[in-house]
Amino acid sequence: MAVCWVQAGQCGHETTIAARRVAPTRVSFEITSTCEHIQALADALGEVDVAGEVTRALTETGIYTLAAQHVCRNSCVVPAAILKAMEVAAGLFLPGDCHIEFVTDAI
Repeated sequence: MAVCWVQAGQCGHETTIAARRVAPTRVSFEITSTCEHIQALADALGEVDVAGEVTRALTETGIYTLAAQHVCRNSCVVPAAILKAMEVAAGLFLPGDCHIEFVTDAI
């Protein structure tokens, strides 16, 4: 099982994502969020076919299709975190923290 916590940013909402492999190519989720839009996405999201999610274009994945219906902002990072948790739960990638940080002097 992969569990991650997402602090979405300026909106101040927080989300916990637990992804569990339930079959060789299927992952289920338990998602709890302080954001009503993400919670609606979570309530609509069932088990996903990992192979289907990783081989489709981003906008054609089931996760991003639901995000387009439920999430209030295109820049919300939670759908990406759901995909990341799915990849880790399925054993495709090792867990690794992700960060977006705004800085004045970079590279």
